[in-house]
Amino acid sequence: MSERFRFSTTDWAKLPAAFRVFLVTVLLPTLLAAFYYGLVASDRYVSEAHFALRSSSDIQVGGILDSVFGSAGGRTSSEDDSIVNDYIMSLDMLQKLDQALDLRGHYSSDKIDILSRLDADASQEDFLKYYQDHVEVQFDTDTLITTLRVRAYDPEYARKVAQEIINLSEDLVNELSVRITEDTIKFARKEVDLSEERVRKAANAVTAFRTQSRTIDPSQETTAVLGIVTQLESNLAAAKAELIQAMSYMKPDSAQVQTLRARVEALKKQVEDERERIADSSAKGKDFTSLIDSYEPLMLEKTLAEQRYSSSLTSLEVARAEAQRKQRYLITFVLPQLPDDAVEPKRLVAVISVFFGAMLLYGIAGLIWAAIKDHMRM
Repeated sequence: MSERFRFSTTDWAKLPAAFRVFLVTVLLPTLLAAFYYGLVASDRYVSEAHFALRSSSDIQVGGILDSVFGSAGGRTSSEDDSIVNDYIMSLDMLQKLDQALDLRGHYSSDKIDILSRLDADASQEDFLKYYQDHVEVQFDTDTLITTLRVRAYDPEYARKVAQEIINLSEDLVNELSVRITEDTIKFARKEVDLSEERVRKAANAVTAFRTQSRTIDPSQETTAVLGIVTQLESNLAAAKAELIQAMSYMKPDSAQVQTLRARVEALKKQVEDERERIADSSAKGKDFTSLIDSYEPLMLEKTLAEQRYSSSLTSLEVARAEAQRKQRYLITFVLPQLPDDAVEPKRLVAVISVFFGAMLLYGIAGLIWAAIKDHMRM
């Protein structure tokens, strides 16, 4: 090296102390940053996607565009969005991505500069932290729209990772929707089963009663028998009145009087037969009063069971409609795109940031040193 450009330790010592500190704390870090970001740092490609969670009621009421941009009357709870966003940043998501796309292999590739590269032997915790540094999820609380950004060192790979995250998130939403549906209609379906069993038992009890008593409906049968007796007695009374009237102006042995007497006797016989029929039924254990007392509770239980069954079917349909209304859908309206250029790292911005950061530290250190010197002089 020529004498002109030789710089010795003595020459360094001759430089002002403040300038030496400036060189070490400001200029050297800036040069190192310029060297790293200008020549060493690997290009990072960013694939971006936008999606939103909406329910069936949102889409039915407001249409697709309204449901996406949040202008529909009812909007899905932000709790669901938080679940999906937390899932994207979780270890479970990382493991599924690594299994599907070999995430660890990509980020630990020798083609990536050593400072940006993932250690091939990185622990699970370090791998998750590295993943969270390269995947960004932003949620807009006003529109309920989530923005996903995936950083990778290959444009096609960045797009694949972003698309796989969307697919896995959609699978989670579908699984949650299935659970909501099952939980919503589970109780209603159980109630239908119980009501159906109650109807079946009530119907069997009525059938057993009819088989044992040999009567379809003791109430109707009693009403029919009593109706016949009442009608016969009414006819008998009318016939007797007609006979008395005829005997008042006719001879007892006249043909008309004989006919009326025969009719009265016939009606008496019919009334006696029907009364004997009732008495015979009671003698045989077919007491209509006791049968009615036993039959009516069975019919009341059957009626109540049928009403409850009908009500439970209605509740089941309502539960199904409610479950359908609560269905969640992940709508991706900006699909992950293939990046054309590497937008990261922002090389010039990074170098300038290092320079001004070093300048700030240099200024703070200078103020502290000045304060210390002033204190020592006192």
